[in-house]
Amino acid sequence: MEPSQARALLLSQHDRLRQLFNEIQHVADRVLAGEGVAAELQEVLARLRVAFAEHNTSEEALLEPILRLDYAWGPPRIERMLEEHAAEHASFRLSMAGPDLEVAARMAELIEDIDAHMAAEERTFLSPGVLRDDCVLIDDGD
Repeated sequence: MEPSQARALLLSQHDRLRQLFNEIQHVADRVLAGEGVAAELQEVLARLRVAFAEHNTSEEALLEPILRLDYAWGPPRIERMLEEHAAEHASFRLSMAGPDLEVAARMAELIEDIDAHMAAEERTFLSPGVLRDDCVLIDDGD
């Protein structure tokens, strides 16, 4: 897959996650208001878990080989991506655990954190300057 295609796919996944965030926040607000929508919250959280896991799997699988082509910046970018994903996964799991009312109360902060993470990725790993189809590789003489 070309870097621009990978970028387009990953950005579309970010868009989908943001749509789910809006839906989850709406349902979480209803839970916090005392409406009996716990089953709806669990359903939308299940969809978020799947979409989030699929996105991170795609991101790592697609970006690692592309980033590795940049001998100078690739390895540190890959390391940073994997470290951030590990920390993000731990935070995600903690935020999603517990009684529905507690989970609903944590949704705004979780959504803000993940959205900030995705925005940072869009400025770094997923920027058009990094994921370019016209990569120039320098022959090191080997």
